[in-house]
Amino acid sequence: MGKFNGKHLTGLVGETVSRRGKNGKTILQSKPGKYKQTKGTRRAAGVFGQGISLACVIRKDLHFLIRDNYDGDMITRFNTPVNEVLRHCYDKETEKFTFETDSFERLTGTEFNLKSPLINSLWVSAQTMLEGNILKIQLPEIEVGKQLKFPLRANVCELNIAVAVIALAPGLHKSAMHQSIEISKDQQILPAQEFTFEIPDGCLCVAGIGLQYFSLHNQVKTVINSKTFNPAAVCGALVSPGSFVKPASQNTPYYGRASEWMDITKLKLG
Repeated sequence: MGKFNGKHLTGLVGETVSRRGKNGKTILQSKPGKYKQTKGTRRAAGVFGQGISLACVIRKDLHFLIRDNYDGDMITRFNTPVNEVLRHCYDKETEKFTFETDSFERLTGTEFNLKSPLINSLWVSAQTMLEGNILKIQLPEIEVGKQLKFPLRANVCELNIAVAVIALAPGLHKSAMHQSIEISKDQQILPAQEFTFEIPDGCLCVAGIGLQYFSLHNQVKTVINSKTFNPAAVCGALVSPGSFVKPASQNTPYYGRASEWMDITKLKLG
């Protein structure tokens, strides 16, 4: 219902809405309509919401690499391919998801900080593969200084590998797995490396590489990485074959029987 204060009419009048603009003039607009969501619209919104949840948990599980040193557009940039994969793998007729081993391949190469891309600091490519339930990440021999760049003041580099593991069907995840090696700037050659991780059946594993640089003097390490310099990227994203079976809870010193697997809010892709 409209209101008149002696000078101006505001509020709902018939099929129009009257309001005052910043310059004091009266603005008339059509009354907002009521829109009814179709089943398809609700379904698309549901898939989108699950994509946001999945992207969020992957980023959080790779915090060991990303920390808070990501660029301002990273979250949106990462959400996009995750949502594209879910839409592609969703069958509208059965309302179910079907994932292949390489369904999430397009995540590979995603940079977490475009101000300092990993490919500008590490000039070799990692090979990521699944052999049964073993995830292997292989790095070729690296010529330090030429293929592994050091920023000014840094003389030590920690090459970190992290793997996020998500059971897609029940919407569960566990703490990410990590491995690291330390490389000195004075080291001429880093031999080829292989990192291995055991992955349960029916899980998405997203692997990433991050470089953490330090200035080491008198046994004191000072971190070089910052909000504008933090080379880290996804090096592989694969789905292990089979169906996930949640292991039985185990006895813990303080919490009785507990599971290492945690629920992911608003995510069920079974």
